[in-house]
Amino acid sequence: MYNVGIIGLGNIAMGYGTPEDKNPYTHVGGINKSDKVSLAAVADLSEKAYQKFHEKWGKYFPEINYYKSVDEMICSEKLDIISVCVRGPHHYKVMMEVIKAKPKAIFLEKPPTCSLDEMDKIIDSAKSMNIPITVSYSRHWGSHVIRMAELIHKENLIGEVTSVVGYCGHSLLSFSSHTTDMICQFANYSPKAVYARGKVIKDKEQKIPAGYEEEPSLDGMIIEFKNDIIGTQIGHPGEHGGFYCDVFATEGRVRIPFYGTAFAWDKDSKPIDLTKYRIPSPESPFKIAYEQIASNLDGGELPDCTNGQFIAVNEIGFGAIESILTNKRIELPNINRTRLIYANG
Repeated sequence: MYNVGIIGLGNIAMGYGTPEDKNPYTHVGGINKSDKVSLAAVADLSEKAYQKFHEKWGKYFPEINYYKSVDEMICSEKLDIISVCVRGPHHYKVMMEVIKAKPKAIFLEKPPTCSLDEMDKIIDSAKSMNIPITVSYSRHWGSHVIRMAELIHKENLIGEVTSVVGYCGHSLLSFSSHTTDMICQFANYSPKAVYARGKVIKDKEQKIPAGYEEEPSLDGMIIEFKNDIIGTQIGHPGEHGGFYCDVFATEGRVRIPFYGTAFAWDKDSKPIDLTKYRIPSPESPFKIAYEQIASNLDGGELPDCTNGQFIAVNEIGFGAIESILTNKRIELPNINRTRLIYANG
């Protein structure tokens, strides 16, 4: 059993799911469902956040310790996994503190950083201490999504992948990056260039700190991969809303919604019966993510969305922003590492 500490008690940490949910979409809910990790401590500046946590989750974690600062928590607790769930502009500062504490693993909410320079620094710092960083592109961990990726990549269900189309727009780093990751999940995380269209939508109620730029909203983009797969992200909902992909290959195609059931067709457009391929029942994506992290700490493979995989997604996001602002195709890795985006997801 690995001890987890959570920094930041917002919606993604504890708010979206409830203890009664079968598959809670929240960090605390995923931990509560797992027998491989245990929540030992939480840290937040807000007394109100503690009260909400205690009212909602307190009876499930009666021995939890509460802290009002990151430093106090990491100095007082022996934590195996530290989860960083503060807002995006605070990620870099908090991550640099957390890395110094030398946990065995870090689970970082998206968007991982507000610039590529910040990403480079946290990666270098964590690498020097052999700490893997997993980023919470949580739609990745749909149990059926993971199984479909296995069927495509390892069991040759539809032949060789040629293109992937994903559906989701809105803010590039804070929201649509979930679908960007799903595209990479089926295209194997090897982006070489991106061309994107979108717009900056001014939010009059949001104050942008000095030095930051507004986060653009995605209308659409083309992602070129080194393996010659073409990824297309439509910046609007599709037939199944957002957060799903159509995967086209030499021997057929599949459709994989995060919210819904996967479908597959052979090269003659005849339906493939997926019931014989052991598609698992839904689980909390956070339970799956934490158990992948625990498995790695037991000596297993790196979790999904870790190190090079999240770097690829973040490179695409910032490359798309650069493309929108310059109207150019951007080769990756992006040369402009210092553009600072107010990615507040």
